[in-house]
Amino acid sequence: MRHREWLLEQAKLICRNPTDAEDLTQDTIERFVKASASVKALPSDRSCANWLNNTLQHLFVDYCRKLQVQEKGAKDPVLRGEAVATPEPFVPPAYDSITDEQFTEALEDLKPEARATFELHAAGMSYRDIAQEQGLKVGTVGKRLHDARRKLYAHFQKYLTPGEN
Repeated sequence: MRHREWLLEQAKLICRNPTDAEDLTQDTIERFVKASASVKALPSDRSCANWLNNTLQHLFVDYCRKLQVQEKGAKDPVLRGEAVATPEPFVPPAYDSITDEQFTEALEDLKPEARATFELHAAGMSYRDIAQEQGLKVGTVGKRLHDARRKLYAHFQKYLTPGEN
């Protein structure tokens, strides 16, 4: 209890609200009492002060997080229990209708070097790794991928109905 006034001043500095500072101080002291109940001898005054200060800081951060969640809940209609417009039904992307055969056909229409670059990138390789493997500049890899995508896009247009892309 001899640290209470000092702790309250610390709480007022970080809270900037006397009521919240009182609550924070009380919570910190409660934690200290619970934590020290199982200890035979209390640590030095300095150790106690450090423990109290750290606990005060942690409780303040927890308090701020709680406020953020409450504010978010006040803004979120679902959390407030208000009616929410039903979402639009899921419409699969138009390109899901492209078959494997159509995709293979489109890949075969690419120039061999563009196809090789595209396949490496589709396999998960980075631009830099592709450039290194193919002995190219990274910019050249980017250009090849751009051209390949543009050509694939144009190829797939004949399989899509207007307005699906």
